[in-house]
Amino acid sequence: MKSILTLIAFLILFNFKGLSQESINAYKYVIVPTSFSFLNEPDQYQINSLTKFLFEKQGFETLLADEEFPEDLNNNRCLGLYADVEKHKAFLNTKLQVHLKDCNNKVVLSSEIGQSREKEYSKVYNLAIRDAFKSFENLNYTYQPSSKIVVNNTRTPSKIEENPKVQEEIDRLKREVEALKALRLEKEAAEAKALAEKEETLEQELTNMEEKEEKIVKKEAKKELVETLKKESKSDEKIQTLFANPVANGYTISDASSKVLYHLVFSGKEDVYIVKGQDAIVYKMNNSWIVSNASDSGVSMKTLNVKFN
Repeated sequence: MKSILTLIAFLILFNFKGLSQESINAYKYVIVPTSFSFLNEPDQYQINSLTKFLFEKQGFETLLADEEFPEDLNNNRCLGLYADVEKHKAFLNTKLQVHLKDCNNKVVLSSEIGQSREKEYSKVYNLAIRDAFKSFENLNYTYQPSSKIVVNNTRTPSKIEENPKVQEEIDRLKREVEALKALRLEKEAAEAKALAEKEETLEQELTNMEEKEEKIVKKEAKKELVETLKKESKSDEKIQTLFANPVANGYTISDASSKVLYHLVFSGKEDVYIVKGQDAIVYKMNNSWIVSNASDSGVSMKTLNVKFN
């Protein structure tokens, strides 16, 4: 009795496998989507590319969904099986199962559930997919055209394809759209160039204005200094008369009591002297001698009434 039951189970399994094999062989292509539902972006971790590779390894002519389809597949999408990978809920491992569906979204073949305990997504999905494909290793797929699929699902030409004039009009409109796009891009490029030239001109004008303002400020400062010197020269009677006596490499400036107030050292520049022991210089401007002192509070200038001996 047990032997009879075993034989019946074997025959059922054999017939089912035969029917499945016949069904698979009727399809010429396998189409793999650019992404699966459990992924966040196209071909993440190269899972879709791996699926395509593994189907090709089993002898299927495999295409990614964004590739250009052959003419017969374009005319009859039912020539292809559409791959999908389902992620099953699991606690400590990752479980993936591969399905092949026909053009009516009916499952034609499913793999065993592949598993992996790896932690990294890039590894766990790769290993689980490969584990699932082990159940496809004995498919022995060979394409055998099915008259039912070819005849019943052949796409009939559309009315647009049957009317060359309509197609010509569509092509003309497409060309016009492309021409308008090119014109728009050319216009945008010209506007961008004009804007850049305008910005460059404005920057140059701003630089010129800054230079002009700087010259005006210097001119006003010089004018103010001259006015100050003129005022001081008018009150010479109030300015102490000092005497310059030549010494090595410069002069000493003394008051009427022969007290040395400044020891001038020649700077190397005409009419400009460094005051020894002080943070100051003495220089000649508009026939007047000026002493300029630098301190923490700023720079102070004073006119000297100097007579050279």
